[in-house]
Amino acid sequence: MSTQEIVLHQWSISPFCGKVRKALAYKRLPYRIVEYGGLKALRAGKLAPTGKLPVLDYAGERMNDSTAIARFLESRHPSPSLSAPAEVAPLAHLLEDWADESLYWFEVWARICDNAALDRTVAIACAGCPSWERALFKVGLSRYRRHLDAQGLGRCSSAHIEAELFAHLAALEVRLRASPWLAGSVPTMADVAVSAQLDEMIRTSRFADAIRGHQYTAAWLERADFEGTRQGRTEGASMALAS
Repeated sequence: MSTQEIVLHQWSISPFCGKVRKALAYKRLPYRIVEYGGLKALRAGKLAPTGKLPVLDYAGERMNDSTAIARFLESRHPSPSLSAPAEVAPLAHLLEDWADESLYWFEVWARICDNAALDRTVAIACAGCPSWERALFKVGLSRYRRHLDAQGLGRCSSAHIEAELFAHLAALEVRLRASPWLAGSVPTMADVAVSAQLDEMIRTSRFADAIRGHQYTAAWLERADFEGTRQGRTEGASMALAS
């Protein structure tokens, strides 16, 4: 690997990897992807102490955690900026954290606790893998239900979770009716983080139409498609963006 090359180690179905891709795309930084689909996911544990993806290699440095990576990219490539203006920086910070720590679990529930969504997720994550590997991967992915239970959301009824999700979507719609971006007049990491979660929910869950049915949210998601295709959540092994 060239010391100047940017390499994103990712799990294509991870909204946190999507968050990093969006930040890279917005800043028009060329990069290469190494995909850990199927049972290759077991290798990801050796990349960083946390054992989680995304992991980014940047000019000889390696880092993990989507928020830390995004802040690093912002420090090295401040233009175009994803930093919020001072007057709305606290709001952007809170919304990014809400996406990562709360909305994420709704996304997990929507794709893990519905058989059709789970099958779509496995098909994307295991593209090109043999059927036996897909079956093993599905079993491993199903274990996320334990994380949902530990987090608390998994102990609630489906009706309660769905009502809470729809309340969040309604609140987003109100916010986006008043402002083109979540924290004001320019895109920030809040938009990157929240849209990355909703993109994955649209891609695999039964809530795609419900999300798109919110007029202002749907228009904002198109604006927040910094990768330019709404399919930048690559199923292939690598991708590069023109600088």
